[in-house]
Amino acid sequence: MARVVGEIQCIFFSEFHHIAGPRISHQVPEEFPLRDLFDAVRDLVITKPRLYNRLISVEVCGHRVVGCPKCIEDKRYDRNALIFNFVFVFDSSTDTAPFEPVIQKLGDTFRTYELESSFLSSEETRGRLPEILESIRRNLNSFGYSTISIDATNRLHLKITPSLPDPPEVLDHHVPIFTCTREDIVRTSWDLTIDQILPYINGFNHVKKIASESEVDINITRVCIQHLVLYGFLKLISIFQYSNVYVSMPKLQELLRDENLQRECLEYVSLPGSGAHLSSVFRLYCSLEAGLTVKDLCMRNDLRSMNVDERMLVQFGLMCGLIRHLQRYPVLVKPVETLPHQLHQLSHGYLDGSHCYDELCCILGISSQELEDLIDTSPNIVVCWK
Repeated sequence: MARVVGEIQCIFFSEFHHIAGPRISHQVPEEFPLRDLFDAVRDLVITKPRLYNRLISVEVCGHRVVGCPKCIEDKRYDRNALIFNFVFVFDSSTDTAPFEPVIQKLGDTFRTYELESSFLSSEETRGRLPEILESIRRNLNSFGYSTISIDATNRLHLKITPSLPDPPEVLDHHVPIFTCTREDIVRTSWDLTIDQILPYINGFNHVKKIASESEVDINITRVCIQHLVLYGFLKLISIFQYSNVYVSMPKLQELLRDENLQRECLEYVSLPGSGAHLSSVFRLYCSLEAGLTVKDLCMRNDLRSMNVDERMLVQFGLMCGLIRHLQRYPVLVKPVETLPHQLHQLSHGYLDGSHCYDELCCILGISSQELEDLIDTSPNIVVCWK
């Protein structure tokens, strides 16, 4: 089952009592039914020494319980140690990863407060724990962060760290394109290498070309672009060529309903100093179909009189999911020894139907037309469109 970001249902402070053993000393909210839940996890809340300072997460009774047990050894404590844990309780469907740094920091901070001022072992100061824990729970649930004054000199700052998706795969033939202005990235960038490649990102240069022109190692270039895509500054599209074939997607219907999308589209695809009409742009998108190249589209329609830039038309359509590139994938159906030299380099693993023309052209350093000419001379290679 997919996990979702949820709320903190309960926070409790547990400690080891020298007579009663593991117990709940404070909880918020007080009415949360915690007894059966605690009985099920008490040995994982107050643990053996080998689990001290380790984040422990367990699903039980329809809840996910997360804590990080701490121990301070000192002769002034009963049994010469103070063992405690600040434990968060969530619904079992909650993605608790964003909360884990908060839970670790909370335990570490109060361990420091105890060492400096006996905050947890003093009845006077530990009486403030319910108030502090309730503020933390309320603020984290409402705002995602919490700042609390512990005493005259100490403030506790906690913030939920959002979970990021897995970084996208960036390949040499991918074309990065800005989703914001270049200046927005320059203002927020702290990476000199990113600053070095930014001038070569224009929506047409592929990753390999960007690395070459910026004189940055290809692996480093991929990582930089991967970070920019992950944080939403860039999107990845395919290489633009007039021999490409595109087809419209169901999302194209939104162009008729969404006024903001209409405005963005016309601003993007219009020739400089002119304005295209929505009806013309929509008709062009609808006319895209299998077998029709961009060159064919331009020959059938006078795009200049429509004030439409065909390259921007394709870019915007790909970025917004209005169209998709119908790619060509060559497949070697019968191994032969008489392949052209350049194709022979690809015969091991690259002519299996999982590598598109764009990728193969980048590997060989040739144009799409040159690759097509080579494939046409090889009767044992068929091309799949998908």
